[in-house]
Amino acid sequence: MELWVKINGENVKFQGSFKRVMEELLERAGDGEAQLLSLHTGQKERRRFKRDFRAAGKDLKKLARNYIVWSYRVDLRKLKRAIRELNKKRKLDKKRAEFYKAKIEDLKKKAENLEQKINALC
Repeated sequence: MELWVKINGENVKFQGSFKRVMEELLERAGDGEAQLLSLHTGQKERRRFKRDFRAAGKDLKKLARNYIVWSYRVDLRKLKRAIRELNKKRKLDKKRAEFYKAKIEDLKKKAENLEQKINALC
């Protein structure tokens, strides 16, 4: 995805995955105003962008925030699902319980980090 945006009178190019572009846009825009100049991407991403852009009231910063929060929530659900699965394995396999416990703690830290990011954006 390639996105050209005017932020406070300066033309800025963002390039990469949809998620990374939206994160960078939100960081760079800060309190300033962001105006869409052009978008170059595949058909599916373009359709999603246009749909979400209209839903955000044509506000680029709101679109970026909404997409990032949605993406973080998806990642958080994946982490919680992995934690549940590891807890089940830990109960069944007593020999490797310590190994699973270490992995679970690592995943819980990642989940807490994502929850903090979501709360900061909302």
